Amino acid sequence: MKNLTQILLVCLFLLQGTNLFNGLVLGTLLCIISIEVIINKGKLKLPLYFIIALCVYSVFLVIGIVNFHEKPLIDIKFQIFSFLLLFWLINNRYSVNLLKLLFLINGIIFIIYFLLFFDLIPNIWSYTTFGFKGRVYGPAIISINLLLFYYLVFSHSVDKKIILATILGFIYTAMTTNFMNLAVLIILSTLVFVHFKSLLKPVYMFSLLLIMTGVVWFLNSSFVPELVIEKLKYVYNPLEYPSLKTRVEDLAKALKNENFGTFKQIFGEGFGTHSEIYRHNLRAVSWSRVFRFQEIDNGFYYLYHRGGWVLLTTFILSHLYLLSRINQIKAKIGSVSYTHLTLPTICSV
Repeated sequence: MKNLTQILLVCLFLLQGTNLFNGLVLGTLLCIISIEVIINKGKLKLPLYFIIALCVYSVFLVIGIVNFHEKPLIDIKFQIFSFLLLFWLINNRYSVNLLKLLFLINGIIFIIYFLLFFDLIPNIWSYTTFGFKGRVYGPAIISINLLLFYYLVFSHSVDKKIILATILGFIYTAMTTNFMNLAVLIILSTLVFVHFKSLLKPVYMFSLLLIMTGVVWFLNSSFVPELVIEKLKYVYNPLEYPSLKTRVEDLAKALKNENFGTFKQIFGEGFGTHSEIYRHNLRAVSWSRVFRFQEIDNGFYYLYHRGGWVLLTTFILSHLYLLSRINQIKAKIGSVSYTHLTLPTICSV
């Protein structure tokens, strides 16, 4: 059962972002919960905080149902999947080593991106492997950030495994040209590897040198996508980054299009809602169109649109509480960085 559960967990991680396999994701989640039910003979935990989370979520789900949103499951499925996975995590009483599992997943992710890059396997995550100027599309790339955050929270000392895992993480993150995750990766790896009081010790100097050498080598190699090279010039001037400008413009259009009365300002429109905006293409007018606004790229608006100030305030207060439960100062910094830079992902679950 243990090995089966680990295989299913790896599959769940790999199936992130594959909308064609939503049914398989749901079935896999129900399968690992069923295994837990069998092992514990139906005696499962349902802690108070989980019940409270369900109650809070149900309020905004009901508001969404009352509003009869179009295709609400596109939005709601993420929360359903997350509650099922959290329920399993709470009731996992047998020894599934999550740290070893994350190392395994991180290695698998690297291998998959390597195989995708050389067109050795079909891409189930996107209709094409290569996007604009060499961007590589593939499975979720957050495993290395989860590993580094695990090391921070539990004060693990630096070892060969995390060094190798971080090098692999830098490589496949650069291949995707996802600067948000790259920024998180840089911050977390710095917090893990740099012990400021012992910075001159050989082990830390060697680790940092090895990582930086690998990063510099990759960014100057023929393997680095053209888009990465183009994006590097915006590192020192992020406000000029075209993607950021587009997201700001899209958010302004969404806010202008929505009519937020008093009730919507307080309680939002419920889960299942979405915004539509018109994007004018200056280069090719025929490509201008109305499309579904990716609210998940603007996490605070995602929360505000669905739950108004009530949900947004609840989100902020709950994260401040979780932050207060972390004792180590480095872990606190890592948590703040991870939360703010990956807010769209957090809001989706």
